[in-house]
Amino acid sequence: MKTLKPWYIAQMSNGVVQWAGIALMLTPLIIERTGSGSLMGSVMSLIGLFGISAPLIGWLADKYGIHRQMQKVALFSHLLSLVLLYFAQTETYTYLLVGLTIGIGTVSQLVLNPTFVLNSLPENEQARGLSRLFQFQFLGVVIAGSLLGVVSLLGWTSEQKLLMLMTLVCVSIVTVFIAPPPKVKVPEVEQQSDDESLTKKSNKRTSIAFVMFLATVFISMFTASNLMETGPIIIKEVFNVDLGHSAFGLAGSAVLTMILLEPAGRLAEKSSPYLIWMASLACYAVTSIGLWLAIGTNIPSLVPILLIVLLMQAISWFDMVIPAIAEELSPSTPALTQGILMFAMAIGFGVGTYIAGQLIDVEGFVSVVDYCAASIVVTLVLAFATLLFKRK
Repeated sequence: MKTLKPWYIAQMSNGVVQWAGIALMLTPLIIERTGSGSLMGSVMSLIGLFGISAPLIGWLADKYGIHRQMQKVALFSHLLSLVLLYFAQTETYTYLLVGLTIGIGTVSQLVLNPTFVLNSLPENEQARGLSRLFQFQFLGVVIAGSLLGVVSLLGWTSEQKLLMLMTLVCVSIVTVFIAPPPKVKVPEVEQQSDDESLTKKSNKRTSIAFVMFLATVFISMFTASNLMETGPIIIKEVFNVDLGHSAFGLAGSAVLTMILLEPAGRLAEKSSPYLIWMASLACYAVTSIGLWLAIGTNIPSLVPILLIVLLMQAISWFDMVIPAIAEELSPSTPALTQGILMFAMAIGFGVGTYIAGQLIDVEGFVSVVDYCAASIVVTLVLAFATLLFKRK
C-alpha cells in the first residue's frame, strides 16, 4: 500500500510507553511504592505540560529541517523513561524525571509523525495514511498489553516487565535508523508571501474556528487522559476490577482499534474528518457518563471494561482525524501547526491529570469519574461551537 511505510513502526513506541506503559506500569507503581495520588497526578501533569514546548518543537523542525533527527531523540527519550522507572524507588524526583522523559518522547512524536504523513501524501490519501500510522500505535498497545498480561500471570517482577517494554521500544529505534521517514518539505517564504493575499480572507474566517477547535481539544483531554491513562487504576478502585484483566482488556481493545481504524479512515477520506471527530466525542460522553451512572450499583465488572474499550476506540478516531482538521483550519507551517495542536492536547492532559490527582487525595477515585463526566459536557458545547464558526 502507498500509505503504509516501514517507519510507521516508530509510532508503536507511543502505544508501548504512553498507553500500556503509563496505564499498566507507571501509575500502579507510583501508588504501590509511594501511596501518593498527588504524586501520580503531578507526574501525569508533567507529561502533559511538556506540551508547552510543542509549538517550539514544530518551529525548530521546520526552521532547520531536523524532523528526522528530532524523531530519534523522541524515541531515545521514551527508552530513557523506562530505564529511570526501572531504578525508581520512593524518590519523588525520579518519578518526575520519568514523566518529563515520557513527555519529551510522546509530544515530539505526536508533532513530528503526523507531519511526515501529511507532508508526504496527497490530500486524498492523508486520512488513510494517518489511520495506518495510528494502527501501529495500537499494535504497540496490543503487543505490550498482551505480554504484560501473560507475564503477570507468570509472576514476573516489575523490573522484568520494564525490561520487556524497553526491548519493544528498541524495535522502533532500530526501524527509524534502517528506514527513516521522508524529508519534510516546508513552503518557501517567497511562495507564502505570493499566496498571502489569496489566503488572507480565508484565514480570518477560520481563525476563530481554529481557536474553538483547540479549546475543544484542550477540554476533551480532561476526560480522555484520566479515563484512559489512569483508567485501569480507577476502575480497580471504584469497581473492583483486577489490573490483570485490565491488561488483557487493553490489548483486546487495541486489536479492535486496529481493525476499526481502517473503515474510520476510509469514511473520513470519503466524507469529512469532522464526522469522525464528533462521533468520537459522542463515545467519550457515553463512556464518562456511563461510568458516572454506574457508581454505587452492582454492575458486572465487564461493563466498566467495555466502556473503557469504547473510549479507546474513540480516542484512536479522535487522534487520527485532528491533525487533518488542524491542517485545514491553521494558517501556520506544517510542523508548527501540529505543534500548536499538540500544545492544546498536552496542556489539557497536564492540567486534567493534575486536577484528578488532587481530587484522588481529597475525595477519592470516585470524584475523578464525576469530574470526567462534567468535562465532556463542556467539550461537546465547544465542539458544536467550532462547527458553527467553521461554516461562517
